[in-house]
Amino acid sequence: MSNYQIIDLTHRLLPGEEQYTVEIKQRGKPRETPTGDIMHDVSMWSHSGTHVEVSLHFYAGGKDTSDFPPETFVGPAIRLDFRDKQKNEPITLEDFQAAGDIHEGDIVILWEGRDVLYRTQESHSRPYVTEEAANWLVLEKKIKLLGTDSSGFEVRGGDKDHPNHHLFFKDGIDVPVVECLRNLGEIPADRFFFMGLPIPVKGLDASPIRAVALVGEGIPV
Repeated sequence: MSNYQIIDLTHRLLPGEEQYTVEIKQRGKPRETPTGDIMHDVSMWSHSGTHVEVSLHFYAGGKDTSDFPPETFVGPAIRLDFRDKQKNEPITLEDFQAAGDIHEGDIVILWEGRDVLYRTQESHSRPYVTEEAANWLVLEKKIKLLGTDSSGFEVRGGDKDHPNHHLFFKDGIDVPVVECLRNLGEIPADRFFFMGLPIPVKGLDASPIRAVALVGEGIPV
């Protein structure tokens, strides 16, 4: 791994400007000297910025971020280009099969071109994964993780039953979902190595992550 590139796929968090609260406050009195221990109180939603959701997000008895081993969030990935899809337009099974060669156990990343809408009123404008396609990804391809540069993978304002959440977060399946990625167009090839680990906190349903793509010689894809 002497010749590789790291591509940052993570939105920078701006305290006070995020849709889901992010606040920091320096502890103690402001310092009169330029050096010394500086610490902050941090208050933020578990779904702030680029984040991963796990089973507890949907099921009260689901797994939290500390229940998953680190390798769940690391591995060979494939980027699928769905930038042509419009708001509330379905991404079908046929679309997935035509978009790329998904290997069993892959991390699947949906490139929808929605990162430019982050921190805007249109941030939830996105296509969605059909129930048939979701079943194929999880039950046949047995993907390890699903990621997207949009804010979700269900139809927005439509099906209140959340069929994809029921499937992905079901006990015994437990496929995490990463949302609000960015810079997917900077990845030079559709296959790459993905890393995006959550903070392992007992009782936490989701966690901001630092997501990156690794590409180059010797990187398993």
